[in-house]
Amino acid sequence: MDHRAKAAAPSKTAIAAVYAKIQTERASEVVKLVNKERKAAGLKPLAVHTNLSKMAKIKAMDLFNNDYFDHTSPVYGSPFDMMDTFNITYRYAGENIAMGQTSAKEVVRDWMNSPGHKANILNAHYKMIGVGYYNGYWVQEFIGK
Repeated sequence: MDHRAKAAAPSKTAIAAVYAKIQTERASEVVKLVNKERKAAGLKPLAVHTNLSKMAKIKAMDLFNNDYFDHTSPVYGSPFDMMDTFNITYRYAGENIAMGQTSAKEVVRDWMNSPGHKANILNAHYKMIGVGYYNGYWVQEFIGK
């Protein structure tokens, strides 16, 4: 008879909680790295916008769940349509998306090496940011009022 205690398998809820924590940590790290780049360029840091962050995460999930890689969602339309859906007001707005990077450092490096993405990150009109990560998809939303 084996008297060794069997380790209980983690519940789906526990696994989901750990994954949600990882997603949040990756998004927070992106914000930190973006603000480091902005500081180096003499710009003010971006503030995290809660609703924009929620939207960015939903966009990342949408990219994965609907198997596409584009700024225009088959479900939500353009990023600006999506901002309207989430009642986000702005004067200036932009979006960066990426896929496949395994860390916040890697995705920010890739964005900074791309002129269009870098221009969004270093846009002085933007004052707020929302970042979402889901299953290898990264989304940054930017707004200025």
